[in-house]
Amino acid sequence: MERPGEILDFNRRIENAISGKTPERKIWVTSLSFCLRKAALSIYLGTFKYERTGEMLVGTVLHKWLGEALEEEADFEVQVEYPLEDGWKLVGKVDAVKGGYPIEFKFRGFDPEGENGPRSLDEMEEPPKLAMEQLNAYLNMMGKDRGYVYIFDRNGLQFKVFPVERDRDAFEKFLGRARVVIRGVKELENGKFPSWITPRFSNECETCIFRPICSAINGRSSK
Repeated sequence: MERPGEILDFNRRIENAISGKTPERKIWVTSLSFCLRKAALSIYLGTFKYERTGEMLVGTVLHKWLGEALEEEADFEVQVEYPLEDGWKLVGKVDAVKGGYPIEFKFRGFDPEGENGPRSLDEMEEPPKLAMEQLNAYLNMMGKDRGYVYIFDRNGLQFKVFPVERDRDAFEKFLGRARVVIRGVKELENGKFPSWITPRFSNECETCIFRPICSAINGRSSK
């Protein structure tokens, strides 16, 4: 019996969900600041929304509080996107836009006894590199020349503001990272594991949900 078009379309969507293939090909800006193999696996398996850590959830709560307290002062969680190759797109949410200036909020704790990095908000001379990288992506995606990173001390919520100027060359390198993810997803769809993609930071694997998968594949390939 011939099936109606609605059922055939529904079947394709179920097959896509099972195989991890998503009709909408999008890469989140935040995922490109970390392990690109993880980003590819997240897209292929559709797990990105389940990967929020406790630290990220704290930041989400504080972002929500700021948005509610200042909802009439700026536009919050502004969605942006940028076209890539083969129907892919780079997407993100700018924390706020005030007077045409994109703004990123970052919350962090400080250890007064710490030896690595600033021990207080006052000691910070520049925003974290990843915050600058992500805001620069938004500046280029939106065609803006300047934005601001707000660093909040979670202990008391004092804050410090850092200007960030648009860097087109850095954005081109960022887009190169997106192309690596696209290649990784394509390999996964063809039954290959992108072992050639390595973590960006040495400690990323410790808390990664894909660590058992990578360990099993890498262990098998080394035999």
